[in-house]
Amino acid sequence: MRALPTLTALLLLTGCDAAPKVVFADASIILPEDPIALPEGPGRQAVIENCIACHSPSTMLQQPKIPREKWEAQVKKMIELYKAPVDPKAVPQIIDYMMHAQSQPADVPRETPR
Repeated sequence: MRALPTLTALLLLTGCDAAPKVVFADASIILPEDPIALPEGPGRQAVIENCIACHSPSTMLQQPKIPREKWEAQVKKMIELYKAPVDPKAVPQIIDYMMHAQSQPADVPRETPR
């Protein structure tokens, strides 16, 4: 009599070892155009080469004014925590640019020709 529950359990478990079918599909998205371009300033090219892949100009230019030490910590966090592929030699230039961008008057149009 003991064989029947064991046989039933084995039959139930045979369906558990089959891996689920996984289908991968290509996907693409089109991001909206950012109406703002990064204005000229020291370090602009370093920002374009290292930051634009993840951050839009609008997002970068709307950041609160913070001291240089906080920008250094932010860039360090992007590299260490989020594994951002930032060239270490570009870090001072990126920080210089963000400090420059924050020093510009808020009423100055930030749109530049592309």
